[in-house]
Amino acid sequence: MKFFPVVSTTAFLTILLFSPESTFSADSCKAQEKLIYHQTMTPTWLEAHASYIDSSHTTTTEQLTFNAGSVDRAALLKVPMIPAGVLHYTAPLTVKIVVSHDVSIGTTQDSDVSYGVSDGRSVFGIVTRNKDDYGGSPPCHGFESNSGTSLSEHEGWINYSLPRVSDSFYPGQFVITLKLDERWGSCYTAHDGGFVKTTAFTKRLMPNKGLTLELYKHGANERAGIKSIEVTILQDA
Repeated sequence: MKFFPVVSTTAFLTILLFSPESTFSADSCKAQEKLIYHQTMTPTWLEAHASYIDSSHTTTTEQLTFNAGSVDRAALLKVPMIPAGVLHYTAPLTVKIVVSHDVSIGTTQDSDVSYGVSDGRSVFGIVTRNKDDYGGSPPCHGFESNSGTSLSEHEGWINYSLPRVSDSFYPGQFVITLKLDERWGSCYTAHDGGFVKTTAFTKRLMPNKGLTLELYKHGANERAGIKSIEVTILQDA
């Protein structure tokens, strides 16, 4: 696996973090967050910039589709976001991830996709579940594990039985928030007028080692259809 930085992202980070023009005034800095990364990841953008994409995938301008493979809990893709050495290890960071899925796959097939942030060693985030799982699980919940080509056998699903939702439709869009320094996360879907699931993680990430977006699936035979991923990283005031 070859890991490479995105040149445009690195330049963007340099401007935001080190340019005098990017600093806030004394009156406003305490009340504002600092944007340090933002990217809308389309299928063609992911093909060009991901450091790793599982070989089971096919790509069109509308969708990145992962088909059945031979490895359980396999890594689907990895996207380097912030290089090592840019952030302090105690930086107060909030990561916001909005993902859009193929509704037909999530409605009719096994499609449990885990979205996590990694420092190269540990990874934690949110699992998005397919429609058939809603009878025994919420539509999304937390996970944590070691980063790698696949998640460990005991992948660290967190509180994955409750609460359940009354609505049974597959939403297609999931909104994920991760507060890295507080080891806290949440996910939002449109079920029941607005469903929110929160979770606490035991692992701690080290932002000074760099941050990577990582996606995994659950079973080897599962499929996933990803239309877009929007990632925003804020440094809290």
